Amino acid sequence: PMKKWFLLIFVFLVSCSHTPNTVGKWQEPGTISSIEFGQDGTFTAIDNMGMVVSGSYTILAKGKIRLLISYQNFDDEIIIGNFAVQDDELTLTLDDNKEVLTYKKINNTIYK
Repeated sequence: PMKKWFLLIFVFLVSCSHTPNTVGKWQEPGTISSIEFGQDGTFTAIDNMGMVVSGSYTILAKGKIRLLISYQNFDDEIIIGNFAVQDDELTLTLDDNKEVLTYKKINNTIYK
């Protein structure tokens, strides 16, 4: 009975998380570009050139995300866009240049 309660509580906590369907590691097919969203509201992204950025993210409304990129020697950068998760695919559409990024979920994710 104890295991059953633990499982129920765990499922409840995960479902109450502010961004349950974005949490995890996502990779752009055919590239080294990836993004990983932690349950703690942080993210790490790697672009096609291998540059790593990190910061925090907030879900503003259904389907809307705000990324705050923190740089050591520069001002923080804010990126706002739309996101959608369909099965194992994440699509980000950036507001400023309407760039569309499509990622596939990677199974060997280490959650933060």
